[in-house]
Amino acid sequence: MKATSLASGYRALAILSVFLLWGFYTLNGGTKANVLAPLRGKLNENTTLKTDYTGIFILDYPIGLLVTFFYSATNGSDEGFQLFVFEGYSTLQSSFVWIPLFFAILSQILGGAISLPLYYAYHILWIDSAEILRVRDQDAARALPFSFLLGAILPAILGCAPTWNGPESRSPEVHQKYLAFFQVDPLWVTLVQTLLVKLFRRLRYTEGDNLTQAPGTAHRWTRASYLLAAASSAIGHVYTAVRIYTSTEEGTNLARMRIPRPLEGPSGEFPDLVARGTFLYLQFDVPIFELASLVWAFLLLSRMPNRPRRSDLTLAFTMLIGYLTIGAGATVSLALYVREGLLLEKGKGAN
Repeated sequence: MKATSLASGYRALAILSVFLLWGFYTLNGGTKANVLAPLRGKLNENTTLKTDYTGIFILDYPIGLLVTFFYSATNGSDEGFQLFVFEGYSTLQSSFVWIPLFFAILSQILGGAISLPLYYAYHILWIDSAEILRVRDQDAARALPFSFLLGAILPAILGCAPTWNGPESRSPEVHQKYLAFFQVDPLWVTLVQTLLVKLFRRLRYTEGDNLTQAPGTAHRWTRASYLLAAASSAIGHVYTAVRIYTSTEEGTNLARMRIPRPLEGPSGEFPDLVARGTFLYLQFDVPIFELASLVWAFLLLSRMPNRPRRSDLTLAFTMLIGYLTIGAGATVSLALYVREGLLLEKGKGAN
């Protein structure tokens, strides 16, 4: 299939996702309630919403929107909901290693089911018209695993801690503070990456590093980042699977967690319209960006001219097994790890 057709398919998926995510979220009253909550300072009649994170309204209001959206998804009040979201985060956080930060920010604003297909459409067209070589910037590659750990994984652990510690482990106000810190994780990734690149570059010049080793160093650190992303995502997936299997909660089951029920949303009691609407929104969001990412990784590997000569069907089956056992994020990260090993260095041709 031509790259233009694949890109058009991804763009069409992004457009469909706008309706599935935001259309249903608006129709069931979630969007209106989400927009008004930071202005009123209340999530619902029982929970006050913190609205003064920085003291600057143009910053506090969008942070408040994100906190409102994800509060009931991360405060430990509904085990099935929390585990579903945690597994989704396990995939989405790993994408910080795959995609430019601009699209990671769009994922926070629009949803991964919209931003990731848009990026994949652009990327497929780009690789179809350019020679793709290994990463050569050793400072950026060396900084990547640390910015991923400190900027993406650590905030996610802090924000989702009630998932395993329970709802009583934090007061609503404290959880909102942690959640606000978590929701601006693209900022932390950017900040840590920028600072570490400058630090590593300065150290390298001070120590008189051999520049001829730079491509090999960059290659090793890039692959290490993919392995780190795979490990973190696999841990999240396996943890979720074990919790679902051992849970005695009636609402913790795959049918309730994974199958959308427009317009009313999942069964069970929810504290407000935002909580019910968020659950339904994410029931569309998570599987779409998971499957879109898997297809993208499959396309990248299947189009490598120097990959081992196995059929595309074998590759697809292998990735399906990976999705079912270690999750989408780990499977995509491992596929990119393999692809990075197949990419050529600048100035070197195929054997």
